Amino acid sequence: MKRLAIAVALGSACRPDLGPSDGLVTKPAILAVRADPPEARPGASATYTALVALPDGTAASSPVVWRFCTAPKPLTTDNAVAAACLDATSLVAAGSGSSTVASTALDACSLFGPETPARGARPRDPDDTGGYYQPLRADLTGADPTFYLVRLLCGLGSAAADTVAEFAQRYVPNANPHLLPLTADVNGAPASLSQVHAGAQVALHASWPAGDAETYVDFDPDAQTLSTRRESMRVAWNVTAGDLAAQSTGRAETDLATSTDNTWTAPRQAGRVTLWVVLRDSRGGTDFASYDVTVTP
Repeated sequence: MKRLAIAVALGSACRPDLGPSDGLVTKPAILAVRADPPEARPGASATYTALVALPDGTAASSPVVWRFCTAPKPLTTDNAVAAACLDATSLVAAGSGSSTVASTALDACSLFGPETPARGARPRDPDDTGGYYQPLRADLTGADPTFYLVRLLCGLGSAAADTVAEFAQRYVPNANPHLLPLTADVNGAPASLSQVHAGAQVALHASWPAGDAETYVDFDPDAQTLSTRRESMRVAWNVTAGDLAAQSTGRAETDLATSTDNTWTAPRQAGRVTLWVVLRDSRGGTDFASYDVTVTP
């Protein structure tokens, strides 16, 4: 089976950060997908935008092809999506281009969520944040198949009627976070990201507004209780050259800090480098940015 790239980072072992483990882009890749809005009821439309990365930092010459997968993941597998999502018979066309507007399946909460499927199978379990997801496949020439997990706004599974009503009243659908402009230091002094010296160690600082790590109501199926939680925030880093100290950094849901740091060592050869930064919250919200850096001798 081909390698599957999963364009989300929701705190689950079966949904890793997208991109190579060292953050170095050596082949075409879709580093992230942003949905606007990032959470909606089945059948609702959203705009999906891909962050495409090429090793030379240029724009892709071929369009992204988008298709929804309609095959639920078997309950016995740990994969993020069903193997059938690689089969064209389980895919529904959702457009082409760097962005597309498409709708999830009307029955998505029974296929991928807590509603009892017509075939009598067991309803799906939510992730750690209470979310359910339909896979959206994005294909780019030369890249591995990429799946973005579209967060569905479904009701609760097995809960008392008064709990279901309270949850529906209190729950606010997720909104995308906002990645503020990246800042940098070299040798402790503020530096421009547009130009750095070869071999320089550049301290990178990514940040977001304090309110973008949203609070949300969460249901504990074991205790049958509702509680308030706060989103964790993760940043994925990718470059075309040089070395990153970490490919992913971030803040846990109990950490109130609104920034995260990384270190990039510029290559020793002069040239042009592209840096990509992807911010994700734990409920599937995404924002991203790219920076062109000129490395001088």
